[in-house]
Amino acid sequence: MSGRRGPWVILALLVVGAVAAGLIYVGNARNISAAEARGRNEIASNGNVQGRLYTGNPATEANLVEREDERLVYVRTIASAARWRVEGLEGPYRLRTGSAYTLILPARKAAYTTRDLLALAPRSFRAQAGGHYLLSESVVVLAGATLFLNAPAPNQGLKLRMESGPESFVSVVTLGGSLAIGGAKESTATVTSWDSAKGAPDTITADGRAYIRVIGGHASISHSHMSNLGFWSGNTGGLSLTGTDAISTFSEKPPTPAETAAASAGARLLPDKELTTLFKQSGQDYSLVTAGIENLRVDKNAFGLFVTNARDIAIRDTAITRSLVDGLVLHRYVTDASITRTTSSDNAVDGFSVGRSTTRVSLDAVDARGNGRNGMTFDGRPLADGPNAVGTPVDAYGSNRVTGSRAERNARYGVELSGGSNLTVADSVLVKNDVGVVVNNGATGVTIAGNEFRDQVRQAVAVRDADARANVTRNTIAGGDTGIYVRDAHADITGNTLTDISNHAVTLLGDVKDTAVEGNAIAGYGSTAIWKEESTAAELGENDLLGWAPAYTVERVVDSVFQPLTFIWLMLGALLLVTAAAKGRRSRHVFRSPYADRVPLTSLTRGIIALEDVRPPH
Repeated sequence: MSGRRGPWVILALLVVGAVAAGLIYVGNARNISAAEARGRNEIASNGNVQGRLYTGNPATEANLVEREDERLVYVRTIASAARWRVEGLEGPYRLRTGSAYTLILPARKAAYTTRDLLALAPRSFRAQAGGHYLLSESVVVLAGATLFLNAPAPNQGLKLRMESGPESFVSVVTLGGSLAIGGAKESTATVTSWDSAKGAPDTITADGRAYIRVIGGHASISHSHMSNLGFWSGNTGGLSLTGTDAISTFSEKPPTPAETAAASAGARLLPDKELTTLFKQSGQDYSLVTAGIENLRVDKNAFGLFVTNARDIAIRDTAITRSLVDGLVLHRYVTDASITRTTSSDNAVDGFSVGRSTTRVSLDAVDARGNGRNGMTFDGRPLADGPNAVGTPVDAYGSNRVTGSRAERNARYGVELSGGSNLTVADSVLVKNDVGVVVNNGATGVTIAGNEFRDQVRQAVAVRDADARANVTRNTIAGGDTGIYVRDAHADITGNTLTDISNHAVTLLGDVKDTAVEGNAIAGYGSTAIWKEESTAAELGENDLLGWAPAYTVERVVDSVFQPLTFIWLMLGALLLVTAAAKGRRSRHVFRSPYADRVPLTSLTRGIIALEDVRPPH
């Protein structure tokens, strides 16, 4: 490097390094990178269950769902009219529904069993080799009836195959009735779709697939294994508990005598007692569903287990795996549901999905692993945000809890709390998710306490946007890029222990008023322990930062270099270098010997001096 260009190259390198460090700093502070953007695109694609994730046929499957709805409406209508118009109608009967038949089981005190099906449908419910039974006719259980699918012989588990091929598929549906499927610990009941032409379970959903659905009534399932059932929608998703809107309770508060007298004036007032009886008779199919499920395994259904319009749902000791969409879905109007010791893993989208208008749901000791999107999703947002055609309320929902559970290696979030209020994630373990717990869409009254977070890819806890509010306390966070991330939201971050953080222990961004960061023990090796340069109104208390050792990154070097005093000394040094270089350029072509003015005496004489020449004169 020549003396002419050296100092300028040094200065240029310093400037370039500062700019690069600044870009790195901002990118890290906001946790945004090109790799993350690509990841988000992939996650968004994964959230859409069509295309490569769901390999069925949207057009044909949607039409089949509509046809199934029409069939069930037809069955309900004819069954209701038949009770009054068909003389001598007693016991089970059949209806022609399209190109096939549906076996109708009307009300009776004793439950219908597998033995009854063998007698009622000898051609469409047949015994096969290996103790299997093939059902090739759809069955509908009416209100007041119970179907108990059990093993015909003692100490033998039921092995039920439901016909499901390119031409047709069957279903078992209750319309206000009850369904029981039971095995024993030593003899599990198995239910699967079956393509007789292939001699194997049906794995193709494009032409529909056998399913089980409980509409109203009660479901009781124990020691069972269900696989390869369902297609396209939650109602036909495999195993579905789909109650309807609750029966009206107009008569709960009886009218006063004055109100009765006023109503009786003029037009005739029909007697309340007869009306109530008539209403119950005509509306008995329209009720919430209840269920008790234990020791159930579900594998490769479209939706593992789908529940909507339900109350008092108890699910325990259950495993749901490899669903084509979600694992366990509590879709709409589910109240007082208890999910205990249940695993939902390797599903295409979410492990556990709790939808809007669902309240008082408890997930305790559950395990969500390896799901394509979230381990657990809670959506508490209102069904409407203003006046609407059907008068849907604008209330938010919530009072849901996750305790003593685990979310591990899910592609996006371990737990997402999207809107709603009074939500809790406590005493749980979250490992190697993209983000551990996310609070967004204005969720309030959120408590994230006593959890263990290990090695999340981006953040352990993220509270962001729409004035979401959360109390993040007593958590242990180890590893990952950022510990706790708050953006345009509000959080109380107290009493947490953070270790091995590689970027920021706490990131505050945007309007974070009422956010307090206090009493946390922070250790790591990232650029800044608490990053708040682009936030407003945060309150920082005392935090233990003794364990924080900033890493020697380009960012850190540039930050230290551009301190005011350090910068002045660097500029002075650079000025000295420039001055020295300039002086060197002026003198490098006129170099002279230091003894140039002191020559030997011999150069001035011949070198011989006579003695008399130096003697003094006489």
